[in-house]
Amino acid sequence: MFNKTMMDIINKYPWLAEENVKLILSPDSDGFLSALLYLNYFNAEVVGYYDCKIMLCKKDINPKDCFFVDHDIFCKDIKSCGHHMVCYNKNKKSDSWSNFDNAVQLNNLRGFDGYHDFQRKYPFATIHFLLSLLENVKHIEISSDAIVPLLFSDGVFNNLFGYPENCLDWLKWLKADDEESLLHDVFFKDIPFSSVMEKMEIFFNSRDKFNMVRCYDTVEECVKNKKQSRTGHHMVLTHKNGSPMNIIKNTDETYSVFEDERKRVLGFISLISSLMGWKTMPDKWSFDNMNLYSFKKDQLGSSGGYSKLNQANYDRIISDKCFSMAMTANTTVEYTIDINGYFKK
Repeated sequence: MFNKTMMDIINKYPWLAEENVKLILSPDSDGFLSALLYLNYFNAEVVGYYDCKIMLCKKDINPKDCFFVDHDIFCKDIKSCGHHMVCYNKNKKSDSWSNFDNAVQLNNLRGFDGYHDFQRKYPFATIHFLLSLLENVKHIEISSDAIVPLLFSDGVFNNLFGYPENCLDWLKWLKADDEESLLHDVFFKDIPFSSVMEKMEIFFNSRDKFNMVRCYDTVEECVKNKKQSRTGHHMVLTHKNGSPMNIIKNTDETYSVFEDERKRVLGFISLISSLMGWKTMPDKWSFDNMNLYSFKKDQLGSSGGYSKLNQANYDRIISDKCFSMAMTANTTVEYTIDINGYFKK
């Protein structure tokens, strides 16, 4: 299949199709699926995870040399690919907007912003874009069961019926309506609703088997919790206040992911890789000998003063040490500040 729009993107950002790339992921189903695509077809390696509060990256690897998957990184030295709304007003971009020059940002590609176009924001996950993109340079295969993780990731199954007009518009942009597209059978094949519902029910039950039941808080303490529902599809690295969780500090000042957490996560990754028809490749996922980077997460919301989302406050946060961001509603921007100056611009 040839998609001119996607080939234009690859020509502008050739590193999207590079071999042997080192990945830093969002630690959830979309990040895991996107990583599996690169591991299976581009000989990639997962070297880190970033949850917008902390980053873990393999020792002796500079995060600036990595590809941040399922993230919108506001730093021109870092390659990233994400799908969240990040531009507040496309008619009033600040001088620092060039920090997105190395970010493949789907809403920016189509010129959408939160002020004018929030209802038109990308409604799928990063993996859907990457499949549409990379099938132009590789022969990629997915199984018939791939419909399950592809409908699950980032709540796509909710968006399809909540925002049908917008979903159809983006599916046409992805060329998913082309019979040769990998996504055609996911979104355009005649499948009874009941069959999809049964597949999703089985998947949710399988996902819940990986919900977190035990976490690691400090060097001295392992905590048993009541089973935390809806955690089966992502790795838990921080508490709500941003402090590390499930991370162990080693004697050499490096960090490792708590063994119970990595086993839990690899179990879920094995589940979705099997459904996609791909290999898990557990030796390609780093969990030990990692450096830890701490950030501060904040938001502009609907309240007044410095916390209200308006042009002045938006310009203020991106002129500061903003590292990543996402508009989670048309009145809210969540953003991460590089308070320690790891990535000076």
